[in-house]
Amino acid sequence: MSDCIDIDLVANAGVLVRGGGLGLLVDGMHDQDGHPFSRVGADDMARMGRGEGLFARLDYLLFTHEHPDHFTPDLVIEHLERRPVKGVFLPAPAKDPEGRDRLVRALEERGVPHWTMGPEPGHTRTVSPEPGLAVTAIGTRHMGKQFRDVRNDCLLVSLAGMHLLFTGDADHVPEYYEEALRGVDLDAVFVNPIFYHNPTGQAIIDDVFRPLEVVIYHMPAPGKDPFHLAFTVKRALERYARPDMPVHVLDAAAPHVNICPAVL
Repeated sequence: MSDCIDIDLVANAGVLVRGGGLGLLVDGMHDQDGHPFSRVGADDMARMGRGEGLFARLDYLLFTHEHPDHFTPDLVIEHLERRPVKGVFLPAPAKDPEGRDRLVRALEERGVPHWTMGPEPGHTRTVSPEPGLAVTAIGTRHMGKQFRDVRNDCLLVSLAGMHLLFTGDADHVPEYYEEALRGVDLDAVFVNPIFYHNPTGQAIIDDVFRPLEVVIYHMPAPGKDPFHLAFTVKRALERYARPDMPVHVLDAAAPHVNICPAVL
């Protein structure tokens, strides 16, 4: 039987995944302004660099897309100067390539394995960097008409015999996921509040993802919720919650969730 996997909120959609003797950080290095979501704090970045507390294992860095509330390339470079990693999974290039180019050069100079994922919507790319770990990028587009030109990798992390899907800001389009997830039994899927609230998003969760558990992440910080996402999630939970599919809200009030294998 596989061990459980620990998930800890870092900031926004940034989460630390610990299981199988590995630590994976998803969308967890960003400190830019210009958006209403939480930035990764300097204290947490310092703990990452020193390998303290939750960050004792920090083996792989994964990013769903290049928006500033998910990914700051220069922050990753600063981390590499303090502490090595086993590999970095990069999303599709964005319009402004300078920061990304600096990061790629830093990775190459240090001999750090790195993979540009970014498959076309509905397509996949899988990398298995070591036994017990595989990462599959499922190509999607970012939700919202203003972001239609932004590609977003849904990241299927297969770790220690379990399957976790991190959707980032992927749009709720069934065709993105149907073939990519055919035959995959998801232990947990991580979706943002808009995806969970949307009826089409709910249909995808029920009919395509079919996870054992759902985690809602990308939640605003207390007192900083201009889009009223906390209220949106509350109403959605009242409408859609199912006793056979537990739903966790990963936020400042409940920053940890433990995902365990199904008991047959």
